[in-house]
Amino acid sequence: MKVLVFGAGAVGLGLSSFLMQEGHRVHLVGKEETVVALRKNGLKRQGIFGQACFSPQQLTASSNLAETGRETFDFYLVCTKSFDTENSARQLQTGSTLAHQKSPIVLCQNGWGNAEIFTQFFPEKQVFNARIITGFVRPEPHVVDVTVHAQPVHLGSLFNGDSTCLQALADALSQGGIPSVITGNIGKDLWAKMLYNCPLNALGAVLQVPYGHLGENENSRSIMEGIVAEVFQVMQKLGYASHWQSAGDYLKDFYSQLLPSTYEHESSMLQDIRAGRKTEIEALNGVIVREGRNLKIDVSCNETVRNQILFLQNKPSV
Repeated sequence: MKVLVFGAGAVGLGLSSFLMQEGHRVHLVGKEETVVALRKNGLKRQGIFGQACFSPQQLTASSNLAETGRETFDFYLVCTKSFDTENSARQLQTGSTLAHQKSPIVLCQNGWGNAEIFTQFFPEKQVFNARIITGFVRPEPHVVDVTVHAQPVHLGSLFNGDSTCLQALADALSQGGIPSVITGNIGKDLWAKMLYNCPLNALGAVLQVPYGHLGENENSRSIMEGIVAEVFQVMQKLGYASHWQSAGDYLKDFYSQLLPSTYEHESSMLQDIRAGRKTEIEALNGVIVREGRNLKIDVSCNETVRNQILFLQNKPSV
């Protein structure tokens, strides 16, 4: 099987490593620095799933799509940051042969709204989503560290597409070491991830602590519970549902199961802030703020942490 991974950050490297574990061919498209490191050193994975090393001869990498020529792939995994979604879709449409193929595009991104953007460039039946609740960190350009893993990767369509075409991908990932399944409830899964990410990612970055610490203090718990309540209201007003009937039901599982399983994980936003990179705040809490305002819902908790992240993201260096 041949897979093109568009975006060679932590998630892209992580997923690639599991595919390569079973001998599948992967081509990574990433930034020049990453491509140079991969071509020189290969790809290395470490962390809770064990170590795995792949030589430069076991993969291909490029900084643009043109180098893939007219080569075809069985799957296209989009692992770019959510703020790059439109640019990614445009590049995939114009810079490759993908627009003339029927191979599935699987969006492996944070946030809500990525699939809708991609359907402006590709047919709905070609666009799928992955729900990933696994912590990937990239300490070096060619190295990925798997820090936490809460649940299997879920793959499916938001547009009632035929997800059975994803079975080979789910099997490849599972056989490579990361459990993956096809689901008919990917919308609920993505909102479950929003319910998980919105209270943790930004607040963990603002307070500069691992996720587990946020659950140990009544002040941070109060903020998280306010964020969850607002996300639930916006989700329902938009006509979507989750796996829980109420915010209270979700919080029971959040504190008893989800938070403990990712206790030591540091948020991706904290990593981005430390590195001086743009964050994905607008695809997470920012979505709740925008939609909440349109729906006349009080989203002040989400707005507060969003504004704090924007301050940290944009403050001048000293």
